[in-house]
Amino acid sequence: MSLLPLTFLQFFYFMLKYTRTTNVSLTGGKIMAYLINDDCISCGACVPECPVSAISEGDDKMVIDDSICVDCGACANVCPVDAPNPQ
Repeated sequence: MSLLPLTFLQFFYFMLKYTRTTNVSLTGGKIMAYLINDDCISCGACVPECPVSAISEGDDKMVIDDSICVDCGACANVCPVDAPNPQ
């Protein structure tokens, strides 16, 4: 077994922690959380894709906690109705 995947994961989680604590994205801009619009059908496809578990089920649609979201776009990539959008 190679140590490369472990090293990559350690780097990934370090960068997630860094971008969260400094409120700066990896590209240098300010972090903007995604927002799920009213087109959401609550299918839940986005929930397992979020690397920081920022998505939960709301009353009538899925909800993204903007204090946790790291603006990775993973939710938008899997949404069948394109409901998640950057704020």
